[in-house]
Amino acid sequence: MISDQTVTFANSINKVFKNLLLLEEALTHKSWSAEYEGTGPNEKLEFLGDSVLGLIVTEHIYTNYSELSEGQLSQLRAVVVGRNSLNIVAEEINLEKYLKLGEASVSPALLEDAVEAVIGAIYLDSGWLEAKAFVIDVLGDRIEEFSKKNNEDSKSRLKKIFEKQSLPKPRYSIHSDGPDHDKTFFVSIYMGDDIIGKGKGNSKKEAEQAAATEALKKYTNE
Repeated sequence: MISDQTVTFANSINKVFKNLLLLEEALTHKSWSAEYEGTGPNEKLEFLGDSVLGLIVTEHIYTNYSELSEGQLSQLRAVVVGRNSLNIVAEEINLEKYLKLGEASVSPALLEDAVEAVIGAIYLDSGWLEAKAFVIDVLGDRIEEFSKKNNEDSKSRLKKIFEKQSLPKPRYSIHSDGPDHDKTFFVSIYMGDDIIGKGKGNSKKEAEQAAATEALKKYTNE
């Protein structure tokens, strides 16, 4: 049986489902399924949606941001599909309001999984183009915003944040692998004994920037 809240949610995101059971499942957490018979949990749809989301974002930024390097595209994708970004999406579409939960408490990971499950449900119900339209609708502005930030020097930004917060200077550890003509560089950033970011690239600079971009996620809302 389809709940009224599922129908209301479908209307709120402007999607007409041929099979609303898919959306019902996407909105059902395993804690609910464990307590009540009926709709299964959204874990499989989340698994599918994660891959669909990644490919949609990858295709979009590859096509529309050709000025970015491979490393920058990877960094941009990681930020766009990351937990902070998906939690903003969940908030914007009021997803928490429509979830079927048992005794589980709402968490960033739970909301991230639910967003991906909804994407998986749209993909199975209506195909690639509808899933892509939904993803770009909820993430398009964020992709544009993050692409501009991605062109900035992440290493310098991280340094400024550390100085502003009076934190110890980050330490970069670099090693490489492969023949001289085709080396891959790996960087870990340490604050004290803790690793706060890792990255790799075809040059030391690219690897440092990738690691700094990852570290920035811990100290900003990116």
